[in-house]
Amino acid sequence: MAFALFIAVMASLSLFAWYITRKEKRSFNSWLSEKLLQLRLTKGWFNSHVNPDQFLDSRSLVNEQPYVMPPPLKFLGIIERKRIADMDCILLSERSGTTRLRILYLHGGAYVEQPILPHWLFLDRINNQSNAVITVPLYPKAPVHTVGETFPKITELYASMVARTRGEDVVIMGDSAGGGLALALAQQIALLGLPRPKAVIMISPWLDLSLRNASIDRLESKDPMLSRRFLQLMGKAWAGSTDLSDWRVSPINGPFENLPPLTLFVGTHEIFLADARKLVMLCTRKGVRINYHEYPKMNHDFPLFPIKEAREAQREIVRVIKS
Repeated sequence: MAFALFIAVMASLSLFAWYITRKEKRSFNSWLSEKLLQLRLTKGWFNSHVNPDQFLDSRSLVNEQPYVMPPPLKFLGIIERKRIADMDCILLSERSGTTRLRILYLHGGAYVEQPILPHWLFLDRINNQSNAVITVPLYPKAPVHTVGETFPKITELYASMVARTRGEDVVIMGDSAGGGLALALAQQIALLGLPRPKAVIMISPWLDLSLRNASIDRLESKDPMLSRRFLQLMGKAWAGSTDLSDWRVSPINGPFENLPPLTLFVGTHEIFLADARKLVMLCTRKGVRINYHEYPKMNHDFPLFPIKEAREAQREIVRVIKS
């Protein structure tokens, strides 16, 4: 009897998953993850009982403490920790060996959060297939630190990488805030005349700290993760005395000359879609090569999720890295 009941429940779940997949035209896991995100009392990383000022105060304390790597990572690959450009940097490599490829990964977190476990699991999957050495700087965060202090350190880190290897073997990659920072770094590299990287890969990039794009109004109700109001406060903390229109914090306003090929992943259920589309328009107008991937009904940072659509995006990311 119990076994028959178990079979009936499993069959019902399978039928429901099939129905959702057909109705939504996306994977069941992506639909389920969105519903779970919508159950939260507030969006994103922020707790519902903490106001933004209190949240920033807490980050000012947490971010100044030594970063502790998630325990599961010790089973993944070779992990080194080095001080480079006056920043604590994590270097990931495969036990089976590495190629000459190097990845500079700038993690997201609204410029106020350290990397979390999904970042590391995502990078491990990328490393399994690319055998690159991935450098992840734990760059100084807001509200204690601002772009004026951190941006030169990121630039120095890149310069140190291309001093040891060819620029054409280096890929700059980032998600969310780190995706915007990746584009700003590429613009800085072009202005300074440093060796150009092979590619820049952006995952759900935050391209304009002001979030003034009018299309965001209709997108915010679809986004279960990001709050425009909270992000604007985090962005101001990161910018400090720098104007929000400055390309170092809002790279959509930056120079487009001599940029490397760009690759961008974004979902239609996130507020950053508006500026991602604007960036494509600007790149087309200015002759910058951009490989644009817009996924219907996907949420912010979806390539980091344990879903079918993420695996598709990861395969394309690895193809860009290895091509």
